[in-house]
Amino acid sequence: MTRVISVKKWLGLGLCGALMTAVGAPSALAGTPGAGAATSTLSPWSSASRMSRVRAHHTATRLLSGDVLVTGGRDWSAVTATAETYSAALNTWSPSPSMNQARWRHTATLLPDGKVLVAGGGGASALSSAELYDPATNTWSATGSMGSARQDHRAVLLANGKVLVFGGYSPSALKSAELYDPATGLWTPTGSTSVVAGKPSATRLPDGNVLVVSDNGVDTAAEVYRAGTGTWSRVADPPAFSGHAAVLLNQGAVLVTGLETGQYASGAWLFWPLDNEWEYVSYANEARRMSHSMTLLPSGKVLVARGTRNQIGGSAEIFDPANWTLHLGGEDSPTQGHTATLLTSGKVLVVGGSSQEEPELYSSAELYTE
Repeated sequence: MTRVISVKKWLGLGLCGALMTAVGAPSALAGTPGAGAATSTLSPWSSASRMSRVRAHHTATRLLSGDVLVTGGRDWSAVTATAETYSAALNTWSPSPSMNQARWRHTATLLPDGKVLVAGGGGASALSSAELYDPATNTWSATGSMGSARQDHRAVLLANGKVLVFGGYSPSALKSAELYDPATGLWTPTGSTSVVAGKPSATRLPDGNVLVVSDNGVDTAAEVYRAGTGTWSRVADPPAFSGHAAVLLNQGAVLVTGLETGQYASGAWLFWPLDNEWEYVSYANEARRMSHSMTLLPSGKVLVARGTRNQIGGSAEIFDPANWTLHLGGEDSPTQGHTATLLTSGKVLVVGGSSQEEPELYSSAELYTE
């Protein structure tokens, strides 16, 4: 695929000035992507209290109270149903009631009423069951089961309060989607994609539709779920990503970073929904980063953290939309299966996961501060 290096017209001279300041190179004015350098020697990372147990491929959900509910995942011996809650105010963990079923590679979605919908995941095999956590009563209750068993799927809260669940494996890659209605506790099918399947990224766009991007390292495909009609349609083709992550920027574009099969790089791409266009904007400081997390910060910048790559250790990266570049953001560990949650304080809580280099699972937690 040809890399598009176009500059949005509405950015005008402001972007050119920002690029000149950031990289000081004439090529930046010609639209050549670049990577910036870190500007501070102070570490933005600090330790937080540890969880009660090691976890990988768990979920972490910020509740309306500001606390963070962590559910399930895998420890050294088995998948777990346990849950615990992090108090951001006290920097402490406390046990929460266990789920009705052990799960990992599941989804957890905060509903408008403050409850948390946990769906699918893996146990001995892929699960179709779902359950609700009610913070007001500190209890779990069963709700309707999905039409298909799924693990490694994606869940997105829609503007109408329903939850779109898409893809996953059972055991083959799924293209189907279904909707959960909190008012009835029931699931209904809502179409299937034509190409994208399995473990994509899924991002709700400003217009309420949902972008899913293929992640199998083969298909150069992206599709959009039209929430108003319950239908899917192809959009402009991205690179063949593998292990990528996506996040919606305040500017309305979707930022995607991850290994690009064929390029063996992991730079920053933007998808502009109104233009139906992909734009390559920055090289990465950490090549071949995969299975990482991306978190939109209060400043509008994005924290790109963890993930596996070419080396042991390395750095987190910060994507800055002021100059569309990735720059270093402090030391980082090559882990996957972790979670990253934005707290009400603006800090990011990064929890658990497994190591890249050796069989190792973590109970540790860290805080990132801009």
